[in-house]
Amino acid sequence: MAGCIVGAACLFLDGMVYWLHRMDRSYITGVVQELSDLLDTLMELTEREVFPETEDTMLSKLQGNVVKLIRRMRHQNEMTRQDQERIKGIISDLSHQLKTPLANLKMYSRFLQKEELSEKQYREYVDIICLSVERLNFLSENMIKISRLETGLIHLKCQKNKISETVLKAVKDIYPKARHMGCEIIYREDREKELWAQFDADWTAEAIFNMLDNAVKYSENAQNKSIILSVRKLGLFAEISVEDQNGFIPEEEKNRIFQRFYRGENSEGKEGIGLGLYLTREIALRQGGYVSVKATEQGNIFSIYLRL
Repeated sequence: MAGCIVGAACLFLDGMVYWLHRMDRSYITGVVQELSDLLDTLMELTEREVFPETEDTMLSKLQGNVVKLIRRMRHQNEMTRQDQERIKGIISDLSHQLKTPLANLKMYSRFLQKEELSEKQYREYVDIICLSVERLNFLSENMIKISRLETGLIHLKCQKNKISETVLKAVKDIYPKARHMGCEIIYREDREKELWAQFDADWTAEAIFNMLDNAVKYSENAQNKSIILSVRKLGLFAEISVEDQNGFIPEEEKNRIFQRFYRGENSEGKEGIGLGLYLTREIALRQGGYVSVKATEQGNIFSIYLRL
Protein backbone atom coordinates (compact mmCIF):
# COMPACT_ATOMS: atom_id res chain seq x y z
CA MET A 1 0.00 0.00 0.00
CA ALA A 2 2.79 2.40 0.93
CA GLY A 3 4.60 1.52 -2.29
CA CYS A 4 1.50 2.36 -4.34
CA ILE A 5 1.13 5.69 -2.64
CA VAL A 6 4.79 6.55 -3.23
CA GLY A 7 4.52 5.46 -6.85
CA ALA A 8 1.41 7.56 -7.40
CA ALA A 9 3.08 10.54 -5.79
CA CYS A 10 6.09 10.19 -8.05
CA LEU A 11 3.89 9.97 -11.13
CA PHE A 12 1.99 13.08 -9.99
CA LEU A 13 5.21 15.00 -9.43
CA ASP A 14 6.57 13.92 -12.79
CA GLY A 15 3.35 15.06 -14.42
CA MET A 16 3.50 18.45 -12.67
CA VAL A 17 7.11 18.97 -13.73
CA TYR A 18 6.28 18.05 -17.32
CA TRP A 19 3.19 20.32 -17.30
CA LEU A 20 5.14 23.26 -15.81
CA HIS A 21 7.89 22.72 -18.37
CA ARG A 22 5.36 22.78 -21.19
CA MET A 23 3.68 25.86 -19.69
CA ASP A 24 7.03 27.62 -19.32
CA ARG A 25 7.93 26.92 -22.94
CA SER A 26 4.48 28.08 -24.07
CA TYR A 27 4.79 31.30 -22.04
CA ILE A 28 8.24 32.07 -23.41
CA THR A 29 7.06 31.36 -26.95
CA GLY A 30 4.13 33.73 -26.46
CA VAL A 31 6.33 36.50 -25.09
CA VAL A 32 8.79 36.11 -27.97
CA GLN A 33 5.91 36.33 -30.44
CA GLU A 34 4.61 39.48 -28.78
CA LEU A 35 8.09 41.00 -28.82
CA SER A 36 8.28 40.19 -32.52
CA ASP A 37 4.95 41.99 -33.02
CA LEU A 38 6.33 44.97 -31.07
CA LEU A 39 9.38 45.08 -33.35
CA ASP A 40 7.04 45.04 -36.36
CA THR A 41 5.34 48.19 -35.05
CA LEU A 42 8.77 49.81 -34.77
CA MET A 43 9.72 48.86 -38.32
CA GLU A 44 6.37 50.06 -39.67
CA LEU A 45 6.36 53.17 -37.43
CA THR A 46 2.81 52.41 -36.33
CA GLU A 47 1.51 52.67 -32.78
CA ARG A 48 -0.26 49.46 -31.74
CA GLU A 49 -0.82 48.01 -28.27
CA VAL A 50 0.86 44.61 -27.90
CA PHE A 51 1.23 44.47 -24.12
CA PRO A 52 -1.53 45.86 -21.86
CA GLU A 53 -0.69 49.45 -20.95
CA THR A 54 -2.60 49.12 -17.67
CA GLU A 55 -0.13 46.54 -16.32
CA ASP A 56 2.98 47.77 -14.56
CA THR A 57 5.40 45.26 -16.09
CA MET A 58 8.79 45.49 -17.73
CA LEU A 59 7.23 44.52 -21.06
CA SER A 60 4.68 47.35 -20.82
CA LYS A 61 7.46 49.81 -19.99
CA LEU A 62 9.44 48.50 -22.97
CA GLN A 63 6.40 49.05 -25.15
CA GLY A 64 6.11 52.64 -23.87
CA ASN A 65 9.72 53.37 -24.81
CA VAL A 66 9.19 51.85 -28.25
CA VAL A 67 6.15 54.12 -28.79
CA LYS A 68 8.26 57.16 -27.83
CA LEU A 69 10.93 56.06 -30.29
CA ILE A 70 8.32 55.60 -33.04
CA ARG A 71 6.95 59.11 -32.47
CA ARG A 72 10.43 60.60 -32.52
CA MET A 73 11.33 58.75 -35.73
CA ARG A 74 8.07 59.83 -37.39
CA HIS A 75 8.74 63.43 -36.40
CA GLN A 76 12.28 63.18 -37.76
CA ASN A 77 11.00 61.73 -41.03
CA GLU A 78 8.52 64.60 -41.36
CA MET A 79 11.27 67.14 -40.72
CA THR A 80 13.43 65.44 -43.35
CA ARG A 81 10.56 65.53 -45.83
CA GLN A 82 9.98 69.23 -45.18
CA ASP A 83 13.71 69.92 -45.62
CA GLN A 84 13.69 68.10 -48.94
CA GLU A 85 10.64 70.06 -50.11
CA ARG A 86 12.28 73.31 -49.01
CA ILE A 87 15.49 72.45 -50.86
CA LYS A 88 13.50 71.59 -53.99
CA GLY A 89 11.68 74.93 -53.71
CA ILE A 90 14.93 76.85 -53.28
CA ILE A 91 16.51 75.14 -56.29
CA SER A 92 13.43 75.82 -58.40
CA ASP A 93 13.26 79.48 -57.34
CA LEU A 94 16.99 79.94 -57.75
CA SER A 95 17.06 78.47 -61.25
CA HIS A 96 14.20 80.78 -62.23
CA GLN A 97 16.02 83.83 -60.86
CA LEU A 98 19.28 82.91 -62.60
CA LYS A 99 17.77 82.61 -66.07
CA THR A 100 17.46 86.30 -66.92
CA PRO A 101 20.89 87.61 -65.78
CA LEU A 102 22.71 84.60 -67.25
CA ALA A 103 20.86 84.97 -70.55
CA ASN A 104 21.74 88.68 -70.63
CA LEU A 105 25.40 87.97 -69.93
CA LYS A 106 25.52 85.39 -72.70
CA MET A 107 23.69 87.51 -75.26
CA TYR A 108 25.32 90.91 -74.65
CA SER A 109 28.82 89.47 -74.33
CA ARG A 110 28.33 88.15 -77.86
CA PHE A 111 27.11 91.55 -79.01
CA LEU A 112 30.33 93.11 -77.70
CA GLN A 113 32.35 90.90 -80.03
CA LYS A 114 30.88 92.66 -83.06
CA GLU A 115 33.29 95.16 -84.59
CA GLU A 116 30.64 97.51 -86.05
CA LEU A 117 29.28 98.57 -82.63
CA SER A 118 28.86 102.28 -82.01
CA GLU A 119 30.12 103.93 -78.85
CA LYS A 120 26.54 104.31 -77.61
CA GLN A 121 25.72 100.65 -78.20
CA TYR A 122 28.95 99.58 -76.55
CA ARG A 123 28.17 101.54 -73.37
CA GLU A 124 24.59 100.29 -73.35
CA TYR A 125 25.65 96.65 -73.55
CA VAL A 126 28.34 97.09 -70.90
CA ASP A 127 25.78 98.69 -68.56
CA ILE A 128 23.41 95.74 -69.04
CA ILE A 129 26.21 93.27 -68.33
CA CYS A 130 27.19 95.20 -65.18
CA LEU A 131 23.59 95.18 -63.97
CA SER A 132 23.34 91.44 -64.59
CA VAL A 133 26.56 90.82 -62.64
CA GLU A 134 25.27 92.99 -59.77
CA ARG A 135 22.01 91.06 -59.72
CA LEU A 136 23.85 87.73 -59.61
CA ASN A 137 26.07 89.02 -56.81
CA PHE A 138 23.06 90.31 -54.86
CA LEU A 139 21.25 87.01 -55.39
CA SER A 140 24.19 84.91 -54.22
CA GLU A 141 24.78 87.03 -51.10
CA ASN A 142 21.15 86.89 -50.02
CA MET A 143 20.78 83.20 -50.80
CA ILE A 144 23.82 82.51 -48.62
CA LYS A 145 22.26 84.48 -45.77
CA ILE A 146 18.93 82.69 -46.13
CA SER A 147 20.46 79.22 -46.44
CA ARG A 148 22.60 79.78 -43.36
CA LEU A 149 19.52 80.78 -41.40
CA GLU A 150 17.27 78.00 -42.68
CA THR A 151 19.80 75.19 -42.29
CA GLY A 152 20.85 76.30 -38.81
CA LEU A 153 24.48 76.85 -39.76
CA ILE A 154 24.33 80.03 -37.70
CA HIS A 155 22.34 80.82 -34.59
CA LEU A 156 21.05 84.27 -33.76
CA LYS A 157 22.55 85.52 -30.51
CA CYS A 158 19.59 87.06 -28.74
CA GLN A 159 20.60 89.27 -25.85
CA LYS A 160 19.62 92.60 -24.32
CA ASN A 161 20.41 95.36 -26.82
CA LYS A 162 19.50 99.01 -27.12
CA ILE A 163 17.05 99.32 -29.99
CA SER A 164 18.05 102.85 -31.01
CA GLU A 165 21.65 101.82 -31.70
CA THR A 166 20.60 98.98 -34.02
CA VAL A 167 18.04 101.19 -35.80
CA LEU A 168 20.59 103.94 -36.39
CA LYS A 169 23.03 101.39 -37.83
CA ALA A 170 20.41 100.42 -40.42
CA VAL A 171 19.73 104.11 -41.18
CA LYS A 172 23.44 104.73 -41.70
CA ASP A 173 23.59 101.90 -44.24
CA ILE A 174 20.54 103.09 -46.22
CA TYR A 175 21.29 106.83 -46.03
CA PRO A 176 23.41 107.13 -49.24
CA LYS A 177 20.70 105.43 -51.31
CA ALA A 178 17.92 107.47 -49.66
CA ARG A 179 19.80 110.69 -50.34
CA HIS A 180 20.29 109.71 -53.98
CA MET A 181 16.56 109.03 -54.32
CA GLY A 182 15.68 112.29 -52.59
CA CYS A 183 14.08 110.56 -49.60
CA GLU A 184 13.94 112.03 -46.11
CA ILE A 185 13.97 109.57 -43.21
CA ILE A 186 12.17 110.89 -40.12
CA TYR A 187 13.01 109.06 -36.90
CA ARG A 188 10.52 108.93 -34.04
CA GLU A 189 11.06 107.30 -30.66
CA ASP A 190 9.58 107.48 -27.20
CA ARG A 191 12.22 109.59 -25.47
CA GLU A 192 10.84 109.08 -21.96
CA LYS A 193 12.44 105.67 -21.62
CA GLU A 194 15.16 104.02 -23.68
CA LEU A 195 13.86 100.76 -25.13
CA TRP A 196 15.86 97.56 -24.83
CA ALA A 197 14.86 94.17 -26.25
CA GLN A 198 16.12 90.63 -26.75
CA PHE A 199 17.57 90.33 -30.25
CA ASP A 200 20.65 89.77 -32.35
CA ALA A 201 21.95 93.26 -33.17
CA ASP A 202 23.59 92.50 -36.53
CA TRP A 203 20.80 90.41 -38.02
CA THR A 204 18.08 92.74 -36.73
CA ALA A 205 19.89 95.68 -38.33
CA GLU A 206 19.75 93.66 -41.57
CA ALA A 207 15.98 93.19 -41.14
CA ILE A 208 15.38 96.92 -40.51
CA PHE A 209 17.62 97.84 -43.44
CA ASN A 210 15.52 95.61 -45.74
CA MET A 211 12.32 97.40 -44.70
CA LEU A 212 13.95 100.80 -45.27
CA ASP A 213 15.42 99.67 -48.58
CA ASN A 214 11.98 98.53 -49.70
CA ALA A 215 10.50 101.95 -48.83
CA VAL A 216 13.29 103.86 -50.58
CA LYS A 217 13.23 101.65 -53.67
CA TYR A 218 9.54 102.25 -54.38
CA SER A 219 9.60 105.98 -53.57
CA GLU A 220 10.56 107.02 -57.10
CA ASN A 221 7.03 108.03 -58.13
CA ALA A 222 5.80 109.04 -54.67
CA GLN A 223 4.60 112.63 -54.24
CA ASN A 224 5.86 112.77 -50.66
CA LYS A 225 9.24 111.10 -50.22
CA SER A 226 9.23 111.20 -46.44
CA ILE A 227 9.80 107.84 -44.74
CA ILE A 228 8.83 107.68 -41.07
CA LEU A 229 10.87 105.27 -38.95
CA SER A 230 9.25 104.73 -35.53
CA VAL A 231 10.12 102.79 -32.38
CA ARG A 232 7.63 102.21 -29.59
CA LYS A 233 6.69 99.78 -26.85
CA LEU A 234 3.65 97.65 -27.62
CA GLY A 235 2.75 95.29 -24.79
CA LEU A 236 5.43 92.63 -24.44
CA PHE A 237 7.05 93.68 -27.71
CA ALA A 238 9.00 96.56 -29.17
CA GLU A 239 7.60 97.66 -32.54
CA ILE A 240 9.95 99.05 -35.20
CA SER A 241 7.91 100.35 -38.11
CA VAL A 242 8.66 101.93 -41.48
CA GLU A 243 5.89 104.06 -43.00
CA ASP A 244 6.12 105.02 -46.67
CA GLN A 245 4.03 107.15 -49.01
CA ASN A 246 4.36 104.83 -52.01
CA GLY A 247 0.73 103.81 -52.48
CA PHE A 248 -0.88 100.98 -50.53
CA ILE A 249 -0.34 97.32 -51.31
CA PRO A 250 -3.48 95.48 -52.54
CA GLU A 251 -5.13 93.30 -49.91
CA GLU A 252 -4.62 90.11 -51.93
CA GLU A 253 -0.84 90.66 -51.96
CA LYS A 254 -0.33 91.27 -48.24
CA ASN A 255 -0.03 87.59 -47.38
CA ARG A 256 2.46 87.00 -50.19
CA ILE A 257 4.95 89.87 -49.99
CA PHE A 258 6.94 88.13 -47.24
CA GLN A 259 7.36 84.99 -49.36
CA ARG A 260 10.68 84.15 -50.96
CA PHE A 261 11.16 85.66 -54.45
CA TYR A 262 7.69 87.23 -54.49
CA ARG A 263 7.43 90.62 -56.14
CA GLY A 264 4.24 92.67 -56.37
CA GLU A 265 2.54 94.03 -59.44
CA ASN A 266 4.17 97.46 -58.96
CA SER A 267 7.70 96.01 -58.88
CA GLU A 268 8.22 95.95 -62.62
CA GLY A 269 11.35 97.87 -63.53
CA LYS A 270 12.48 98.09 -59.90
CA GLU A 271 15.69 96.56 -58.62
CA GLY A 272 15.55 93.56 -56.33
CA ILE A 273 14.60 89.90 -56.53
CA GLY A 274 12.09 89.53 -53.71
CA LEU A 275 14.32 88.33 -50.89
CA GLY A 276 14.56 91.35 -48.58
CA LEU A 277 11.18 91.11 -46.86
CA TYR A 278 11.40 87.32 -46.74
CA LEU A 279 14.73 87.60 -44.93
CA THR A 280 13.22 90.18 -42.56
CA ARG A 281 10.42 87.77 -41.66
CA GLU A 282 12.83 84.88 -41.07
CA ILE A 283 15.01 87.01 -38.80
CA ALA A 284 11.98 88.10 -36.77
CA LEU A 285 10.55 84.57 -36.40
CA ARG A 286 13.87 83.12 -35.29
CA GLN A 287 13.96 85.64 -32.44
CA GLY A 288 10.45 84.95 -31.19
CA GLY A 289 9.01 87.97 -32.99
CA TYR A 290 6.92 88.56 -36.09
CA VAL A 291 6.28 91.02 -38.94
CA SER A 292 3.21 92.77 -40.29
CA VAL A 293 2.08 95.21 -42.98
CA LYS A 294 -0.94 97.48 -43.04
CA ALA A 295 -2.18 100.11 -45.44
CA THR A 296 -2.49 103.84 -44.81
CA GLU A 297 -4.15 106.54 -46.89
CA GLN A 298 -0.96 107.15 -48.88
CA GLY A 299 1.13 104.05 -48.42
CA ASN A 300 2.02 101.21 -46.07
CA ILE A 301 3.49 100.54 -42.65
CA PHE A 302 5.90 97.62 -42.40
CA SER A 303 6.65 96.54 -38.84
CA ILE A 304 8.93 94.10 -37.08
CA TYR A 305 8.17 93.11 -33.47
CA LEU A 306 10.85 92.07 -31.00
CA ARG A 307 10.40 90.60 -27.54
CA LEU A 308 11.28 92.95 -24.69
